Amino acid sequence: MNTYELRIRGLDRESLGNARAKLFACPEVRDLVRAGGNHRFLVLYEGRRGQPNLWCLILANAGYPAQPVGDVHGTEAA
Repeated sequence: MNTYELRIRGLDRESLGNARAKLFACPEVRDLVRAGGNHRFLVLYEGRRGQPNLWCLILANAGYPAQPVGDVHGTEAA
């Protein structure tokens, strides 16, 4: 399992579930969770490489402007 950080504006508890459902259109995505702090979220995904630009596009099209931040190192399962 790998982790990628995104900044996503406009997500509250209710809209987080909707954003998560939108990202499940990408088969590698396993979850979207709050990372703490304002607008910080983590995408949990399988595989060697994530698709943060695609994830951000999907979220933006759903009304949640998002920006890729970067891989969170040390999260890949052994």
